[in-house]
Amino acid sequence: MHSVKMLAGAAFASAILCSPSAWSAAPVVYSGSGANATTALDAFRAAIGGAKNTGAPEMSGRREISWDGVRLDGTDVNPNTQVVDSGHTVIIPVDRFRAQGALFEDPYAVSGDGFASVNPATAGQFPAFSPNNTFVMQDDTPYQFDDRFIGQSFTIPGTATAAGTRGFGAIFVDVEKAGSSSIEYFGHDSSGHEISLGTFNVPTGTSGEPQFLGVLFDQPVVTDVKLAVGTNTLFNFDGTHFQSFGGENLAAGTDLAVTDDFVYAEPTVAAAIPEPSSYALMLAGLSLLGLIAYRKKSAFNQL
Repeated sequence: MHSVKMLAGAAFASAILCSPSAWSAAPVVYSGSGANATTALDAFRAAIGGAKNTGAPEMSGRREISWDGVRLDGTDVNPNTQVVDSGHTVIIPVDRFRAQGALFEDPYAVSGDGFASVNPATAGQFPAFSPNNTFVMQDDTPYQFDDRFIGQSFTIPGTATAAGTRGFGAIFVDVEKAGSSSIEYFGHDSSGHEISLGTFNVPTGTSGEPQFLGVLFDQPVVTDVKLAVGTNTLFNFDGTHFQSFGGENLAAGTDLAVTDDFVYAEPTVAAAIPEPSSYALMLAGLSLLGLIAYRKKSAFNQL
């Protein structure tokens, strides 16, 4: 049985104390695998609070993308959606979900058959968490399968105005190798410089199981996220033809995965990462001096 983790670790909190990008409280991590993926997802939704929003911008609540509204036969609402295998897999444009406050770094793939049509070796390996569509990156360079990242930035829903969110989480499917999949969170300081808020690993499970990872901050400081999904892409597509990667080989270090539902707090005006107070810096300095003194004392006692 996989456990659900909801952490605000003291170790992480002490690490950010010394960072110029420290915020007012340590983020809370929601994590679960197998049956507990749903439990962790529901806990994350509850922690965000408010309603599930679908229309105009709101002051609170959350947004969700399940991919199931994407049409796979060439009749999608966005005419720039590109068919890879009709009825099974398409490539959506970067602004396909701008109405929900999401802008992607590159065009990514949506499939209704677990990507079996573009990678038959993985047929049945990625059951949808919320039927039927799932989501993953693809490489656009023939014979290359190493672009394993999904990049997403946040906007005020329905606009191109950059925004921030208090937290973001995603369902992954079939993560079996520790460290193969993760989410990195980014924000900006008062000068506009991008800062990493931390990388968090997706929990592992058995073949075909769902996993959930979500991180919630106390302010809308997250402007971008980067998801690492498995160790390799499932297929590449050059605009005309696709090529399959093949099956995974855990013994050789290959772990293939996909994503499903994305959940995030309503994107609003982004909060800058606050600079640490002089008091926090003083505490960090005192902690460092204490550690140095302790090490010197330990060394003296060993003489």
